[in-house]
Amino acid sequence: MVLGKVEEPILWRERIALIVVGHSFKQFEENVFDYILYPLAIAGLGGVAGGFVMTVASALECWLFIRFYDWSKKDWLGLELLKEVRDGEERTFFQRIAQKGDWLAFLFMSFTTDPFMTTVYMRKGREEYNGLSSRDWKIFWASVVVGNVGWTIIVTLAITGFSLLYRWLGFN
Repeated sequence: MVLGKVEEPILWRERIALIVVGHSFKQFEENVFDYILYPLAIAGLGGVAGGFVMTVASALECWLFIRFYDWSKKDWLGLELLKEVRDGEERTFFQRIAQKGDWLAFLFMSFTTDPFMTTVYMRKGREEYNGLSSRDWKIFWASVVVGNVGWTIIVTLAITGFSLLYRWLGFN
């Protein structure tokens, strides 16, 4: 698929529908994982043990997502389309930012999404769905560590803050 090429309207509608469904599912999954399971693990096990358990769970879940993404050979999140825009010949604002370097994209995505999204976006090639290269594995594990350490700190601070506020208000 070439971005500038006119395609049959039904193909675009199908692609848009697939991306909408994919993002809806992914957003639901991320909300459950980040805002329910993560706080429960940290509240129950503490910041270090709970963070470790959730980091392992995140790595496993994201690896399974990558396997499913490659198996389905469908761009159900629009990541391949995003890479096509990023790597295109036009010099748009987005392309200039995206081509500044992988570090900026890596950090931004590691803190705002999960290792699955970060790794799939950063791997070389478009619509190849061919697993993880040595470089991709490094990106995956680095994103697992960066994203989960950051989120563990945020959730631990939030739980500690709520706990202190709860006690300060006299609800021992």
